Amino acid sequence: MRRKQFLQIGAGAIAMFMVDRLGKNSVQAQDLLSLPSSSRRDQVCSQILTGKIDRIMGDGITSEVQLLRLLQLNKAPLNIYGDLPTIYREEAAIEGVNYDIAFCQMCLETGFLQFDGDVKPEQNNFGGIGAIGNGIRGDSFSDRRIGIRAQIQHLKAYATTKPLVQPLVDPRFSLIKRGTAPLLGQLSGKWAEDPNYDKKILAILRRLYQLSGFF
Repeated sequence: MRRKQFLQIGAGAIAMFMVDRLGKNSVQAQDLLSLPSSSRRDQVCSQILTGKIDRIMGDGITSEVQLLRLLQLNKAPLNIYGDLPTIYREEAAIEGVNYDIAFCQMCLETGFLQFDGDVKPEQNNFGGIGAIGNGIRGDSFSDRRIGIRAQIQHLKAYATTKPLVQPLVDPRFSLIKRGTAPLLGQLSGKWAEDPNYDKKILAILRRLYQLSGFF
């Protein structure tokens, strides 16, 4: 087994151990997952009240454990993908993209990592980039970090005209009219033809914040 594969499996095993331990102790789970600090709770409430909860450029506010909990409750294979919360937080922070939104978009696009649509797991395409339906599978990426980086760059292309920080890996970046969708609600008809695309992602985002005890 190659070292890279071992590390990925190891991260998944650790993630499952953490979430399982929380699930077995309801008091501890409540403390860690449903009782964020007052400052973080206030931050979410402020975003909701000011209509900024769906702003693509910004900071995510959830922890890795909270993201893992969302996956676990939706029966995602954590033994394979337990490292995704870490990668999303790292890659999104570099480009200034809200990792909560990017992560919830991934949950929608992959069916919580079940990959029951046109895109297959081996493509490492967590944003459905280039998958336009009718069996068209879209783009493929060398590994999961590069695939996530491409999704983050694709989101940034829509959300702002600011330059990328990391080298370009999104093959469709140049096809986007920059800065035309700074809000999640403006991705419908652009990222996907589904008129309810943004609402579906927002529903997952709200569920994530509810599980995390923000409201």
